[in-house]
Amino acid sequence: MPQNVIELIMADHRDVETIFEKLRNQPENRPALVAELAAKFVAHARAEEARVYPELAKADPGERGEVRHGTEEHHEAEELLATLMETDPDRSEFATVLKQLIKAVKHHVEEEETDILPAMAKAIPADKLVTMGKAFSQAKAVELAKPPRPKGRTKEELVEQARKKGVEGYSSMTKEELVAALGG
Repeated sequence: MPQNVIELIMADHRDVETIFEKLRNQPENRPALVAELAAKFVAHARAEEARVYPELAKADPGERGEVRHGTEEHHEAEELLATLMETDPDRSEFATVLKQLIKAVKHHVEEEETDILPAMAKAIPADKLVTMGKAFSQAKAVELAKPPRPKGRTKEELVEQARKKGVEGYSSMTKEELVAALGG
C-alpha cells in the first residue's frame, strides 16, 4: 500500500532522531554520521518546502503562518548543521553545536507533528496525501543526488532579520553574534 506524505515525513523524523542518538553515542563514527545527517536533513527540508508546505498553504490558507514558521526553522537548523559540519568532531565545541542542533530539530519536529501534519490530515484528502507522498519522495531523491550544502543565512540576511526583530546593536555584530542574538 502506498504511503502518504504524513507517514513519510514522520518516518524521516524518526530516522533523524536515530542519527542524533548515534552521534551522541558513537563518537568514532561522527564524520560519516554528520555526512548522513546533512544529506538526509537537507533533502527532507527542501522536499517539504517544495512539495508539501505549498500544498498545505493552498488547502488551508490559515496554515500559511505555520508553513512560513516551519521554513524558517528549517533554515535555522541548516545553519547549525553547517556549523556542525565545519566543527572538528573530537573538540568539545562539537558537542555544544550538536546539542543546539538537536534542540532546534526536536522543537521543529514537535511543532510539525502537533500542528502542521494534523492540519494536513484534515485539509487534504487521503488520495492527495498519497500523491504528495510520491512527489515528496521524488523531490528528496533529487536532493539526495546533490552534494549536501546546508544553506546558511548570509550576514546581510541576519542583519535584516535582526533589524526587523528590533535587536539592539545589530549593525556592529559579527555573523556569529547575530545568529546568537536571533536565537540560533
